Amino acid sequence: MTQTRYISGQPGIFQSIFKAVSFIMAAIVSVFLLMIGGIVAFFLIGALLVLGLVAFVYFWAKAKITGRPFGPKAQFEQARRDMEAQFQNYRETAGDGPIIEAHDTPDGWSVED
Repeated sequence: MTQTRYISGQPGIFQSIFKAVSFIMAAIVSVFLLMIGGIVAFFLIGALLVLGLVAFVYFWAKAKITGRPFGPKAQFEQARRDMEAQFQNYRETAGDGPIIEAHDTPDGWSVED
């Protein structure tokens, strides 16, 4: 069996204590660094949430002040209502007669019954 030789000589009680203390100090420092990283991440997420809330309130208030809808669903609904109103106005003033529906026949499309 081989013996381990140390450059500084045989390990003594002080060297063992120093190794244990340095290991404990490194563990404490790493725990504190982990906690600091968690705190920084917590504040970054909080800042992003606040920024998102500010942006939402800005666009919501802008939509309320200008009277225009906010969000894609509201915009599509507003566009649909506008098109329906425009179509109703067009149908009331159109003089083309009734709408005739076409259907597919073996000879092609036809509008006859």
